[in-house]
This record gives sequence, structure tokens and C-alpha cells, in this order.
Amino acid sequence: MRPDLRAYLLGDDGRRVFGPGPVDLLERVGELGSLRAAAIEMGMAYTKATRLVRDAERAFGFRLTQRTVGGSGGGGSRLTPEALDLIERYRSFERTSRWALGAAYATCFSGFRDVPRLGCVVMASGAGERFGGAAGEKLVAPLAGVPVLERTLRALPADLLDMVVVTRWDEVEGLCDRLGARCVRAEGPLKSDTMRAGLAALGERAGCLFVTGDQPLLGEGSVRAMVGALTHEPTAIVRLAWRGRAGNPVLWPSDTLGALAHLDGDVGGRALLAGHAELEGRVRTIEASDEWELADVDTRDDLARLEAVLADRT
Repeated sequence: MRPDLRAYLLGDDGRRVFGPGPVDLLERVGELGSLRAAAIEMGMAYTKATRLVRDAERAFGFRLTQRTVGGSGGGGSRLTPEALDLIERYRSFERTSRWALGAAYATCFSGFRDVPRLGCVVMASGAGERFGGAAGEKLVAPLAGVPVLERTLRALPADLLDMVVVTRWDEVEGLCDRLGARCVRAEGPLKSDTMRAGLAALGERAGCLFVTGDQPLLGEGSVRAMVGALTHEPTAIVRLAWRGRAGNPVLWPSDTLGALAHLDGDVGGRALLAGHAELEGRVRTIEASDEWELADVDTRDDLARLEAVLADRT
């Protein structure tokens, strides 16, 4: 399956005045030097070709072709400068519209039939120095008997997202093996290294959710709501928030993924947003069910605090 598009320009009365047929006709006039020859090549009656050109000229208020006289063929037609400008503008509009249509289709039909699901990169490469212990230990530390990373992964619906965990640690890779979760290694210690490895592993996607592996009280309902927001508005940057304050995770649309893959240094997507008014204007927030969904585990005290939250819920 694939989407299709026919881009038309309409007059004030709502009638078509320009589109795929007329632009093809004009391009052939430019190549062949004759409106009659262009019509014949398209299998179109000359009277219809003349009508298409005249209707467009009336709508735009300028000539599209000019008669030429003499020569071996006894004369013909050539395109006016205005016609050449119109063709260039229309083709650019058509290309841009097709790209937008493709992106919207890939987003709105994500996971439908042969359309790839949205991607999800789980950031699990941090050393966790503030937590103490071995590098990456906090991700496999038990929280109410379940490893922190495993709780995070439970919030990521497999029917909506193709997920990959990116790490540098054997313990994390071992946990992913036991859970049947896809896992790849980051080539370096920086956040940008983790993001780049995850995007490369997923390939082309209509959007990608970036989740920190130490966000164990994230709820599946919130993730589904974020995906729904992107489906409703395929160019949005969707962030989970609590009382209007945005945090992680963040769902990025397809046109931003290339820039994310080219980030350098120990920075994440926040660096892409900083100072970019157009991107900041595309941010939409989804309210979490409670403040603890946005909480991450940096220290052992954080882990104990979340233990108490889970105990209160039971």
C-alpha cells in the first residue's frame, strides 16, 4: 500500500485551473516547441489542450504560450517566462506536498499492514555514577522485586513501537536477552552516541520515542497518548509533562530524526530545541497521570523513594 497525491490549484470559484495535466502539457510544449505536437504526444485532442491553456491563462492573468512563425515546421509555440516560473513553482509545491503526504501516511498508518511502526530508543548507556556500584548497575537494580529497566520497558506497547535498548553494559544486555528485548551497543559514552546507535538500528521511521531506561513508573497509557498525539499532528514534537512542565520521554517526528542523528557531544534532543523557535513551536505536551511517571533513578535515595510510592499504591 502507498499514498497518492494529485496537487491542483483552484480558482476563486473552486474549479480546477492547474494541475498534473496542464503542467505536463506545458513542459511538453517547452520540449517540442508546439502545442499541437504536445497534445498529440499526450493522446489529447488539440481543442482540449487549447482549452486547458486558455482556462489557466484566464485564471492567472498572464499568457503561458506565444506563437512562433516560420521555420521548417511552419511555426509553433513557446513558453513565456511566466509559464516557466509557474512550472517551477508548481513542481516545487508538488514535491513538498508529496513529502508531507508520505510523512503523514507513515505516521498515521504506523504499524498498519506493511507500514513500519514508530521507533523507540531506550537510553541505557549511562554509567550511573551517582547511584554507585558497578557501571549501569542502577538499571538492573530491583524496584519492588523488578529491575528498573524492566519496569520501564513494560510501558512501551509493542503494537505501537519497535523498540531497541542501547547500552554499553553487559548486565543490561543480559537482562534484555532474558526479556527478549532487542539490544545494541553504543560506540561511545556520550548521549549523542546512544541516540545515533538507536536510530541506526531502527532505520527509517515516521517518528521515534526516546525514553530513559531509568524511568520505571512511566505508564503505558501515557505512551499511547503520546503516539496518538503524533498521529493527530504528524509534525508535532510530543513530550510527557506534569502540570505543564515538560520532561521525558519525547516523541520526535520524522523530519527531525536526521538532525538528532547528527548531534555531537554529551547532549540529547534538548540541544536541538534550544534556540530553534520553529521547533519549540511544534512541541505538544501530554499530561502524565501523576508526577512519578516523569521520575528517574539517579541515586539510591531515588530508588527508595519510588519503592515507597509503589508500596503506597498496593
